[in-house]
Amino acid sequence: MAQAQVFDARSGRKSSLNLAGPQFETEPREHVIHRAVVAELDSRRRYTASTKGRSEVAGSGAKLYRQKGTGRARVGDAKPHNRVGGGTWGGPKVKPRRYGKQINRKEARAAFYGALSAKAQDDELYVLDSLSFDEPSTKTAKELLGKMEVEGPVLLVLTEDDANAALSFRNLPEVTVVGPYEYGVYELLRAREVVFSRAAYSRLSGEGE
Repeated sequence: MAQAQVFDARSGRKSSLNLAGPQFETEPREHVIHRAVVAELDSRRRYTASTKGRSEVAGSGAKLYRQKGTGRARVGDAKPHNRVGGGTWGGPKVKPRRYGKQINRKEARAAFYGALSAKAQDDELYVLDSLSFDEPSTKTAKELLGKMEVEGPVLLVLTEDDANAALSFRNLPEVTVVGPYEYGVYELLRAREVVFSRAAYSRLSGEGE
């Protein structure tokens, strides 16, 4: 059975916690995790880049000058891509709507549980007990990470009750602070260690429900 390392922020004591449940006992499947990461990153793209083609730029569609007799190359209107103010050829378009990568719920859950289980198997999951900040203090947060002997990058999962702790840890460049429902497979894989407050871990594992 996989275990998480428990660190008491107040006393500095270290212990271990047995991890049970599908969140920590799912066999990681690389292709499913890859699909989930691709879908997550694609969903964050805004697809706002757009250029106008020759049919969309403002301007007359009239022929610039007569076909013959001028000694110049024949030409149509002033909107081709090779003229100043003309349309863009081959540029990014959002019209018609671009449909991004998609993954169904069953696959997304399997990928998330698989990534969590991989972290548990590699002893990269931590639970912080007695996490209490009377006021925000980045110095205290950095000292706490030093006592835990985590190297980073660290994904720190906190609940809304840990507001001062979130303000303290978010100033550290090696720490990413998220809420219980604000991270996915990509964040789990990007972090070297994943640290849960006791409340956040309880919410993930379903304790107290």
